Amino acid sequence: MKKTTIAIAAALSALATFANAGTVKLTTLEWPPYVNADATGTSTDTVTAAFAAAGATVEAEVFPWNRAVNLAAKDPAWVGLYPEYYDASADAEKAGDRCIYSAPFGTSPVGFVHRTDNAFDWSSHEDLANYRIGVVQGYINEAKFDGMVADGSLEVDAGPTDASNVEKVAAGRMDAAVIDRNVFENLIATEPRLAEHAGDLAFHASPLANHNLLVCFENSDQGRAARDMFNSGL
Repeated sequence: MKKTTIAIAAALSALATFANAGTVKLTTLEWPPYVNADATGTSTDTVTAAFAAAGATVEAEVFPWNRAVNLAAKDPAWVGLYPEYYDASADAEKAGDRCIYSAPFGTSPVGFVHRTDNAFDWSSHEDLANYRIGVVQGYINEAKFDGMVADGSLEVDAGPTDASNVEKVAAGRMDAAVIDRNVFENLIATEPRLAEHAGDLAFHASPLANHNLLVCFENSDQGRAARDMFNSGL
């Protein structure tokens, strides 16, 4: 009972700190249309609106993905990261210890971009072993796919960005690349070097995954308070 009382008091203290400060600092990445280079975007709009409904403002800053993850997990100046897919190995309320996940605030349809004139096709994960497939370094793709990469069943080409992977597919250096459909369509519409290949590229009809978009809050009383505030506003 004493431990429970102390835990509740700590959580209420953290929540009071947020209420007084009025600002929640979050890291993010450039991932249009979800997050643009200046941190605006559809995900930022939703996250900001949820916190506003709970009485707080958001200060978001764009970093390279791996740095955004590390800052949100380890630097107390930052209380969380968005948008992120669920990862059980990171979930501090399950078997992990990196972060505490929010309720879903959106979805991300993930699949494969490929050239229309190549033979790429798949109906099972085992089919994918026949192709050269690009991924973005550090991204979660889909549980079975990532497991096959980890055990060597699939060999992938890990690039720095979605745009660089799409360029490689367009040039025939990869058979396909894992990408969010909305990100792919945004790249084709806004990047001149990719727009010229719009007629040569397609998003495969068979989806790999449809992920929830989440905020990953730091594993602390402050993180739990921010998560609860976000969920209540959402």
